[in-house]
Order: sequence, then C-alpha cells, then structure tokens
Amino acid sequence: MTADVETPPSPSIAPVPLPERLDTATVEVLKGLVEQAEATDCALDASGVAYIGGLCLQVLLASGRPLVAPSEKVREAFALFGVSEFLSEPPTSSSELSV
Repeated sequence: MTADVETPPSPSIAPVPLPERLDTATVEVLKGLVEQAEATDCALDASGVAYIGGLCLQVLLASGRPLVAPSEKVREAFALFGVSEFLSEPPTSSSELSV
C-alpha cells in the first residue's frame, strides 16, 4: 500500500493525469481517477499538481497506485506529512548513467 514513484505498471497505457488542485472539494474526483487507474492497471501522473491537501494525500497513499513525475508541491506535501519514503525515485539504469 504505497504511492511509489515508478514507471507505469502497463507501459502501453498512459498514466491517469491528476488535476492541478487536490483538495476536499476534489476528493470524489480523485477517488474516481484512482478507480480508473486501478481498472486499467496504470499509474497516476502527478506532474501537474500545484496543491494537495491532507485528505487527498491520504487517498493517494491508501490507493497504492504509483505516482509518475510528482510535482514539487506533491513532494513538499509528502515531506510535510512525513511520508516522503513513498516517493522514492525508481532505480536508474546503468545505460542512463553513461550518457
């Protein structure tokens, strides 16, 4: 039950993009997006998130769906709530290091 940053489980399926603002007013939308990601076995794209509240952060953590490209605001929120370990970067391949 983690929200690790990693490549999508199904590379052929694009990650589900999250809205710019994740707050109490959008929690039902977020739950729907999480259900969509679960149904298609794909990740959640957090690159465009500019604000995330505690309730939505809890929904993401509880979902266990991986997050792709979390924005700086998402990283800050995870750090503020003491759950940064759920945003570990995926391992870098040796071919990427030799560029």
